[in-house]
Amino acid sequence: MTSSSAAPVSGYITPGEAGARIGATSNYIRELIRAGHLDAIDIGKGTRPRFRVTAASVDQFLADRAVPKQAGS
Repeated sequence: MTSSSAAPVSGYITPGEAGARIGATSNYIRELIRAGHLDAIDIGKGTRPRFRVTAASVDQFLADRAVPKQAGS
């Protein structure tokens, strides 16, 4: 029996899940994907994309935008 989803399971999350991790909407996540700020794959078969985002790219996105601690704080 085959899986009901052809999407890779390990290491990929939906735009909604990525949005929840960074506190953004799934539409904003799609904008970040199109702008090249997040790595993703398109699992859609039609004309409308169905993205899956790499969890590692979400982690890197957050790390790149972290505010460094100030000395003496």
